[in-house]
Amino acid sequence: MTEGFSQDFPLPPAPGPQPPPVPQPVPRPPLARPLVVGLLGVVVGAVLVGVPWLVLSFFGDEPSGSALTAPKALGGLSRAQDAIAKVDAVRGKATIDRIDKTDRETASRVSAAYGGAGAVVQQYQDEGLLRSFQLVAVRAPSPELFAPYEDVQALGVAAPGTDLVRAGAVQCLVHNDPAAPGSTPDPDRSFVLNCQRTGPGLTVTVRSMGTEGNHDPQELAGIVEQAWRELA
Repeated sequence: MTEGFSQDFPLPPAPGPQPPPVPQPVPRPPLARPLVVGLLGVVVGAVLVGVPWLVLSFFGDEPSGSALTAPKALGGLSRAQDAIAKVDAVRGKATIDRIDKTDRETASRVSAAYGGAGAVVQQYQDEGLLRSFQLVAVRAPSPELFAPYEDVQALGVAAPGTDLVRAGAVQCLVHNDPAAPGSTPDPDRSFVLNCQRTGPGLTVTVRSMGTEGNHDPQELAGIVEQAWRELA
């Protein structure tokens, strides 16, 4: 008998090598799941390129690509090409071609800026070729117009250089020549820069191509409304 141990109670055998533990799957956090990551990517992308893109993508409210046709006459003015041809079609051919290209290329850029929406651009002139304005229409909504802030007291003038004038659903930006404080800007020296009406599926803008005849924002607003009725 060995001292300290009994033959009746032998020591248990030494433990052999144990099998490695089976790894348990660790649940992935929500942000690592493909669906969540993809959705976050969409939202982040929408923030980077603008909320309107997100709205259009989720709700399918994409701009209409259907074509727009400019009226033959607007506000008593004819299409510039027709007015020039009536005066002298031969000598005016180069000008007519230039206006054709300008209107066409500008309409293409407007359409691209609005995600492929249908657009039309047309210049109009009176019979004497003195007054001119340009119609820009696109099948998409636009932000409202605004006039930059000007501190008239600090500048020492009667009115801001650019005023926002509303006429019903139409907004117009009007340029004012400087006038002394307390006086009224001369309406003959003021002129309309552009007028706009916008809605869910259409924006109509009339831009002055010169000061001649384009002084009254109420009249230009009426021309915008005429175009709106014909294009809506």
